Amino acid sequence: MITELLTRETLLADVTCDSWEELVDIAGAPLVSRGAVTPEFLDSIKETVARYGSYMVVVDDIALFHGRPEAGVQRIALSLALLKHPVYLNEARITAAFVLAATDNDSHIDLMRELATGLGDDKLLQLLRTTGSPDDILNTLKRLEHRDEKP
Repeated sequence: MITELLTRETLLADVTCDSWEELVDIAGAPLVSRGAVTPEFLDSIKETVARYGSYMVVVDDIALFHGRPEAGVQRIALSLALLKHPVYLNEARITAAFVLAATDNDSHIDLMRELATGLGDDKLLQLLRTTGSPDDILNTLKRLEHRDEKP
């Protein structure tokens, strides 16, 4: 599922921004332009982070921005932004950020499982932390997806 949602169109490389708030807007822009989410969804992510803190930085340097389905999600979607220079959310450094949109509380479970597997892979983490090429990241995700497929 992850490689169906994360494509060359939804993976942004060499992103430059000044704040995590701007990062949410940039990383979420492909989802808005594709009609998967409304701009209000991105606003809801920023409101959630402002309220609850930096818990969306799920592993060192990697953020998984997400919000409530009712905040403007039209269909399940995923994007990724790779930053040229890190930004900070409180004390947490971010070099790569996913934006995940789910239509309900259950539809994204498989995607979350795939993301968890990916974020446990040293090669993928290294690529995300060092602004690896989009092709290398997508190929690594495909490799992980095929490794996890059941015979």
